Amino acid sequence: MPNEKILIIDDEVDNLYLLQMRLQASEFIVVTASEPAKGIEVAINEKPDLILLDVKMPQMSGFEVCRKLKNTLSTARIPVIFLTCQDDVTHKIKGLEDGADDYLIKDEIDYREIAARIRSVLRRTQANISMNPLTHLPGNKLIEAEINKRLQNGFNFTVGYVDIDNFKAYNDVYGFKSGDNVILLLAETMNDAVNSKGDSSDFVGHIGGDDFVFITTDRNYESISRQIIDRFALKIPGLYSEEHLREGGFRSVNREGVEQFFPLISVTIANIPGANRLESPEDIALQASKLKSKLKNEGGNRYGTLNIAAYENS
Repeated sequence: MPNEKILIIDDEVDNLYLLQMRLQASEFIVVTASEPAKGIEVAINEKPDLILLDVKMPQMSGFEVCRKLKNTLSTARIPVIFLTCQDDVTHKIKGLEDGADDYLIKDEIDYREIAARIRSVLRRTQANISMNPLTHLPGNKLIEAEINKRLQNGFNFTVGYVDIDNFKAYNDVYGFKSGDNVILLLAETMNDAVNSKGDSSDFVGHIGGDDFVFITTDRNYESISRQIIDRFALKIPGLYSEEHLREGGFRSVNREGVEQFFPLISVTIANIPGANRLESPEDIALQASKLKSKLKNEGGNRYGTLNIAAYENS
């Protein structure tokens, strides 16, 4: 990960300069501030990828600076590594409670290690940002990275795009909290199916909203798809009122503002086996989008591929 921008905030100018030289030698872009208030200003204006922050400074401690950064929207997600002379558990706990991501003890810094420590924190931060906050599944960046990795190694794989049918109507009638429960149910169902029918290298991701993906081998996608559909169909009635269950659905307004009857929520899975023969994640997604529209027109709780007739839950 070359060329990440690091901000160093340290009132000890000699230490600041030494760190700057070491990090620039490791291909980081480095900006500096020798005063706490100036450091906050630089963080807001420069948007660094990570901040190295001295704990003991005049005018404002590193703890105070960290709290201000974490309470400011534009800098809240920037990881902070404290620079401290104190290797004390209580001291570390306070820093972590104030939002720090790691600690470096000044007298113990191994300059051969510091770049690796910084990149480790950056990798964790990027992974956390890319996780969906509701399901805690990998989000778009990690999904794209996973598909690109598999495209590069050349082995056969299948991407299954999973979509909830009639989700907006359900959300409109039952509210967002109930809608979140539907999304969590699908996430749990997908994880269970991939764990029981797939391989250890298989992957489940949450694109956003009611759109998910799983990545598996060409030999496992059908058994995974069947289990997702069958178990989701078995559990979804528990998220409806008795009246709507008796009626098999409910009336609500569609996207065009016209009232219509919506059947119970179902799922559609567009599988793209042999995805390794395509050129990019975008090409795979385009194929899946066309297939998903076709399957949805045939009714819910089914999966299919471009070449295989759809499976339908009975």
